[in-house]
Amino acid sequence: MTGRALFAAALIGWVAAVSLACGGGGAPLRGDSGPAASCASRLGLPSSEASARLIEGARVFGERCSPCHGEQGFGDGVLADLLPLRPRNYHAERFRWGTSWRDIERTVRLGRSDVMPSFEGALEDPEIRSVAFLVACWVAQREAE
Repeated sequence: MTGRALFAAALIGWVAAVSLACGGGGAPLRGDSGPAASCASRLGLPSSEASARLIEGARVFGERCSPCHGEQGFGDGVLADLLPLRPRNYHAERFRWGTSWRDIERTVRLGRSDVMPSFEGALEDPEIRSVAFLVACWVAQREAE
């Protein structure tokens, strides 16, 4: 297994564990806190759907986004220093194009600033929605702190 595959497996395991601990897997969210609960509540999804989207989003992020945005979305990927604009740190930086799930989905789909590539056609619609959901969850978690 490659380093990237190991990372993706670890990230998916982390998301699954956090999701289940926060009421994922179909259980009701009874005031629980954490990424899955925050996302489910903020974006109006059942906890089981939020959990599934987080897991799929982590897989896609690990494969497609981490080279630039870093393994955990801090803008510190292996390619970050080679780009004309530093990739976004999803946990701290202001978003120029909006922070809603829909705004982030549009950015993933269309690309931005001639640096962020368009993933329209490279990813399936459910993959785009899931990776956008993961980033929207990071934003929701940041805003809750």
